[in-house]
Amino acid sequence: MIAPLSVNWLIRRMSHVVERHLANISAALRPYGLTAPMWRVLNGLAECGPSSISDIAVHTAFERSYVSRLVGRMADLGLVESLGDTTDKRFRNVRLSREGKKKHAVAREIVIALNAASMKGLDARDVETMMGLMDKVAVNIGAHIPSDGLP
Repeated sequence: MIAPLSVNWLIRRMSHVVERHLANISAALRPYGLTAPMWRVLNGLAECGPSSISDIAVHTAFERSYVSRLVGRMADLGLVESLGDTTDKRFRNVRLSREGKKKHAVAREIVIALNAASMKGLDARDVETMMGLMDKVAVNIGAHIPSDGLP
């Protein structure tokens, strides 16, 4: 039998890697009441400060409507707080709550360790090469990659 063509598609392979990595993050953060998507929001807010739903969506690479629902759940859990805009009631900024800051600090160490484990066997030059190649692919497809130094 001939293998399907799609097994040789780089983007498909990358999707599988990302999905497994996010599943590993979610499993490691579950005891702390967090998921990988929650981590991405917490880390984005920790890195960028108070942000709009639209800015969080860009930072996390999630759909705006998903971010809005996720931020609502995170607010219910006491992880984030919404700050209304005095000039436009439709606009709101979101920031980490005290509890969100605590959870972020714990989660950050876990995610850094998972990221390091995923790069086992690669040296700094390998990682730099991969980042450069991904940047080229991102330009080719019109993707926005925040340059915020996230782990």
